[in-house]
Amino acid sequence: MYTRWLVLLGTLACAACHGNSATGPAPISASGNTYYVASQESGADNEKCDGLAPTNQGNGKCPFRDFTGTKPLHLLDNARGVALVIRQGTYTIPDGLNINGAGSSEGDRVTIASYQNEAVVLDGRNSSRELLQISGQYVTVQGLTLQNSAGYNLEVRGGKQIVIQNNRFLANGASDSLKGDGGASDVSVRDNDFSQWDSQAIDITGVSRWTIERNRIHDSKGVDAKAIGIKFASRDITVVNNEISNTQGMSLGGTSSAHSEPFEAYNLMVRDNTFTNVTAFAAEFYSCSNCQFQNNKITAAGAGMRLLSASTEGTSGCPGGCKPSEGVTVTGNQLRGLVGGHGGVPDLFWAIEPTEISGLSTGNNTYCEASSGAARFWISGVFVRWDEWLRTVPNDASSAVTGRNDSRCSW
Repeated sequence: MYTRWLVLLGTLACAACHGNSATGPAPISASGNTYYVASQESGADNEKCDGLAPTNQGNGKCPFRDFTGTKPLHLLDNARGVALVIRQGTYTIPDGLNINGAGSSEGDRVTIASYQNEAVVLDGRNSSRELLQISGQYVTVQGLTLQNSAGYNLEVRGGKQIVIQNNRFLANGASDSLKGDGGASDVSVRDNDFSQWDSQAIDITGVSRWTIERNRIHDSKGVDAKAIGIKFASRDITVVNNEISNTQGMSLGGTSSAHSEPFEAYNLMVRDNTFTNVTAFAAEFYSCSNCQFQNNKITAAGAGMRLLSASTEGTSGCPGGCKPSEGVTVTGNQLRGLVGGHGGVPDLFWAIEPTEISGLSTGNNTYCEASSGAARFWISGVFVRWDEWLRTVPNDASSAVTGRNDSRCSW
C-alpha cells in the first residue's frame, strides 16, 4: 500500500525556477479526486488503470500512462476539486490540453502539477496552437516544463482565481509563451522561468488584477522579443521582483486592435525589478493611465524609459485613437551602463514626446553616466543635456546624474 503524500502548493521546487512562493492555495492531498499519470511506471495504462495511484498497486489501481487516452485528457475539463499529478517523463500533447475549473470556491480548486519535484515536460510538438488552455475558476498549474506549442505554451482565456507557479516555459513556435486574454482576472504568475520565447514571454490583453512576481525572464529567441506586454485596456496589474535579462524590456500600454476604452492600460505598478542586458528601452509607455515604474535597477540596457505617442507609433485600438499617457510616475529607479542599441546612443536615460507628459511625476532616480556630461535625454526628436531636460520635466530635479564610480551606482 502506498503512503499518502501531500503536494504543498507554493513550496514545490523547480530546479530551473527563480524561487518559491510562501503563499498559495491550500495543499491538496491524495484522495479519490487525485489522479496520476506515469509513463515510466510498469503497468500504467489509460484504459485498464483507474489512475488513483502513483505506482502500480495491482487489480487496476495504477496510474494512467499518458495523454493519448480519453480519460486523462479530459479529467480537468469542466472539473472541480480534481488534481492531476504527473510523474517524470516527456508527454506529447499534439492537440493541447484544456483545463476548465467549474468550482466556486478554494475547496473546488483544480490542479495540474508534477509529482514530488519530478521532472515533467509537456510537449506540443509545434502542432497545438495552445499547449495548455486555462479557463473557468480556481485553477493551478505548477511544477511543469511547457514547450513547443505552435503558438502559446499556456493561455489563460477568461476565468479568475488562476495560479501559475514554479513552471518552466521553453521555446514556442510563434507568438507569446504565456498569453492572458478574455477578461481573465485575479491571476498570479509567480516563481516561473521563461526563456526561448518568440514574441513576448508574457503578453496580457484585456485582463485585470494580475500579479506577476519573482519570475526569471531571460534569453528570448525572437530578435525583437520583449519580456512583458500589457495593453488592450488591461488594468490593475502588478509586476514586482522579476529578473529580466538578455531580451528587450517591457511595454506598459501599446498599440492593439479595437476596443471601447480610451486608454491602452490602467493602473500598472512595475517595481523592484532588475533589468540586465536589455536591448533598446527597459520600459516603454503608450496610452498608459496612472502607471508607475518605481525602484527598478537597470544595468547594461540599450536605454532607460520612453513615453511613446500616436505620432511615433500610430493610432491604436481606442475609439478615435487612444489618449496620451497621463499620470505616469517614474521614481526611485537606478540606471547604469546604458550602452545604446538599435542605433541608439549610449547613456540615453529618457525619450519623450511632450504631448505625453501630462501629470508625469519623476524624481529620486539615479542616472549613472559613463563620463561627465555624457548623459542624454531625447525630447521630440532632439537630444538634450540634463539642464535642458529639467526645463521640460522640472519635477525630475530631485534625481541625480552622477558618475559610475559614485556609491549610488554600485548595486
